[in-house]
Amino acid sequence: MRRLAIPAIIGLAAATPVSAALSGYWDSSKVIHAILGNDRVADALGQQPIESITSIENGYQIASRDCRVEVQVNRIAPDRPGPARFGLQIGPGQCS
Repeated sequence: MRRLAIPAIIGLAAATPVSAALSGYWDSSKVIHAILGNDRVADALGQQPIESITSIENGYQIASRDCRVEVQVNRIAPDRPGPARFGLQIGPGQCS
């Protein structure tokens, strides 16, 4: 009986939505990778090298030497186990 209980508990734990989500590190790295690969972000920064990436309330602020842009991350809850999807809303670049 004990042999059956352990696999059943592990099976139930693996089926929960929490275990299906990516860890915070992998989730944020996936989002940042998508942001940095976006041509609109590069243009908003004047094609300058990135100096900082800052987490803000709904996304990230990316800054170069003379410019900055805020990118809102809209997370879409998955309807099945797996990584969450997201969309990016890129604000206007602000250059000095």
